[in-house]
Amino acid sequence: MARTRDILPDAQYDPTFQSEITGRTRLAQSITLSKFLGSYSDPNSLNHLSTADKLLLAKQYYLHAQVMQSINSSPGLRGAKGFENFRLVVSEGFYREGPNEDLDVTDGINYLKTNGRAVVYELIGDDGEIAFDKTFDLAVYLKNNIDYDKIILNYDSYNTNGKLHVDIVLIMPEIIAPWNVTYNEVIETRFNNAVQATGEFLEVGQEETTTSSVSQPLDESKPYAVYGTSNFGSTSGQKGYFYPIYLDSSKVGESFHKHTFIEYPEIEFYMPLSNQNHAKSGYNANIYTLYPSNEVSASSSSGASSGSSSAGLGNYWCFYV
Repeated sequence: MARTRDILPDAQYDPTFQSEITGRTRLAQSITLSKFLGSYSDPNSLNHLSTADKLLLAKQYYLHAQVMQSINSSPGLRGAKGFENFRLVVSEGFYREGPNEDLDVTDGINYLKTNGRAVVYELIGDDGEIAFDKTFDLAVYLKNNIDYDKIILNYDSYNTNGKLHVDIVLIMPEIIAPWNVTYNEVIETRFNNAVQATGEFLEVGQEETTTSSVSQPLDESKPYAVYGTSNFGSTSGQKGYFYPIYLDSSKVGESFHKHTFIEYPEIEFYMPLSNQNHAKSGYNANIYTLYPSNEVSASSSSGASSGSSSAGLGNYWCFYV
């Protein structure tokens, strides 16, 4: 059930009291605005934003900063119990849309990243790697201990090394001036950006490996949807669903342009000029097959149980209730 309330921010870190909003603006004891603006080598600039928009962005990131501060240990502060040996880091923060980019303003993650509501996080262990199993525990911890609009436990198999990847998409409510928010507290599990469950977290493990009994070759005559990060042409750097995509240029049947993706090096894809969909937040599974699988993506069912496997994914789903 949605809850509406007024936030009373710590005056020391309230962006409203700052004479200027920059990357150095401090939002918590050990967290500045720059934490959400990209890496040191490739930071996003805020110069294109108005003073009012910078303030709104900083206020939204203030909500995220409080969550990060509650998890991570810092001088004088102990992080959340059970996560002392882990670090919550920003994987994807502020997103600046391209000049010809058409973002989904209804529920698109990229759109929510343009206004500071959505941040993608990874949980890193002492070994410097993503803590795969512990990320599920963190999602559960956040569900039970923070206020939020939506938490997405997000798995994908796009790594070129074949390993599963997991992160958490945390969406905070829009702040209505001065500090009024409405928390909807929705939780969701996604696999390869397709929703698997709403209202519960499903855990994907790697202990069991199953394969399809029959390996089907890709049908190069049909259109696919590709989820990836473009590294070619005017869409370079954009991430999402691209469709329709053909594997064989001769099957397009009309004029086309080329696409390549970071996740699929050395593979060229082809999209008709008459039907172009770039970096979308979703696709119609009734029309397009998600590349590279010929199988319907794994999803939960009311009869599934802990340890049940999904053919071809090399993992299993566990329900969290």
